[in-house]
Amino acid sequence: MDRLRQGNFPRSAFLIGMVLLAAGCVPVSVPTPPAPAAPAPPAPAPVAPQDNAAFAAALAAAERALAEDRLLTPPDDCAHLHFRRALALAPDAPQARLGMERIVERYIVLANRAIERRNWSSARTMLERAAIVDAAHPGIAPMRRHLALVANAERLTMNLEHGAVRGRSATLARKLAAFGGHARRANARVTIRAGSDADGRWIHRQLRKAPGTAPVRGSIEIGRPPQVVVLLFNPDGGEG
Repeated sequence: MDRLRQGNFPRSAFLIGMVLLAAGCVPVSVPTPPAPAAPAPPAPAPVAPQDNAAFAAALAAAERALAEDRLLTPPDDCAHLHFRRALALAPDAPQARLGMERIVERYIVLANRAIERRNWSSARTMLERAAIVDAAHPGIAPMRRHLALVANAERLTMNLEHGAVRGRSATLARKLAAFGGHARRANARVTIRAGSDADGRWIHRQLRKAPGTAPVRGSIEIGRPPQVVVLLFNPDGGEG
């Protein structure tokens, strides 16, 4: 004890140490070190220098085929084949991925044009080909529903004389008002074809004179001969 007093060790520290020894081991809370951060995902592998020319050539061939509507055929020189080759060289290349979407969107446009011509089989074929490229594309299912509605709709047509439309014939106005009864049905969609926007709007106003509360819904197309087409959709599945 005398030697302890002579040293530099404080008596208070010595007493505290003795108390701790008498009480046994005292647990000490040690903070848990944070978990190491997850490693960043590896960057997509760039196109190897020796493949740059092949990648550019595949994209160029795909663009030419797409511009000429060689989408899936011929199988050895079509946009789908060339975009697939580009993706094989660079799986994350946005140009190639977007190219596949453009093929599907082109098929949807072609399907819609076939619907306008009432060529239902061609429209179905276009949508089937779109699904070959990407069955999950969000534009395919709505177009299929539209095709089913239009193909099964009742179609009523009123052909008009261009001179009577331009002259705002009173007789034609009465006929349009009578025909407007079909156009004002809740499940009806109307397509008006006229030589000018003013003529189309005049036809639309005459159709609206028919009794009823439903609006005349549809579109006006510029063209000749003038015509009004009313599509009556199935009430259980008509377009909204």
